[in-house]
Amino acid sequence: MAEMSLSSIRKKEKVTDLVLIQIKDSLKRGELKPGDKLPGTSELAAKMGVGISSVREAIKMLESLGAVESRQGEGTFVSTTCRDGAANAFEIQFMLLPRTAEYLVQFRGLYETAYTQLAMEQASPADLDQVEAIVAALEEKVKRLPPDALVETRDELDFHRSVLYCTHNPYVIKIGEVALELFFDAVQNLLAPLKINDAAEDHRSILKALRSKDTALLQKVFHHNIPAWYARFQNANQ
Repeated sequence: MAEMSLSSIRKKEKVTDLVLIQIKDSLKRGELKPGDKLPGTSELAAKMGVGISSVREAIKMLESLGAVESRQGEGTFVSTTCRDGAANAFEIQFMLLPRTAEYLVQFRGLYETAYTQLAMEQASPADLDQVEAIVAALEEKVKRLPPDALVETRDELDFHRSVLYCTHNPYVIKIGEVALELFFDAVQNLLAPLKINDAAEDHRSILKALRSKDTALLQKVFHHNIPAWYARFQNANQ
């Protein structure tokens, strides 16, 4: 069982929040690590000088966020993976920020340029083969559809996620997944739609840069893309 630095809680208001903060701080300090078992609710309550109900409520809040998991007959453990379906506090915080195209385009330009560069450095041949399969599938769609057909959000997300995963960095991936979902959700309302053939050409150029480790080509692609995103914003609001 993990050893946690706990202090007695003296404030009378928002006791559950204060319990939650202490457990969160133990996670931040590394006193609690993925897979560690938390002390029992009675022990936690005694050390912090609070009621058992406050500790239980705090644990339930952490469970809803996917930070801990309860196992029947064993106790409560720090999660080792991010559970699908759990409430994502980070994602919710992103959603509460102002949704303006300018902010989103600026953020995507900075973040996507950085993680794509990292993907270029980290991607394995197998990773690039997976990206290739997604690019090729979109190119096949282009052949079957009329020239003015629009790209589907799912096709855009699948490609950019595949590049994101090439980084093999869990911090970069976690932020990137939230940012991509937010950006492409906002695109439907804030930016003019993108033709599918333009998306396919863009994806092929990025993949070519990744395979050849051509930083200059990658910079050229983003040098074109970022002003194009702003232009789509202006076109959507005319």
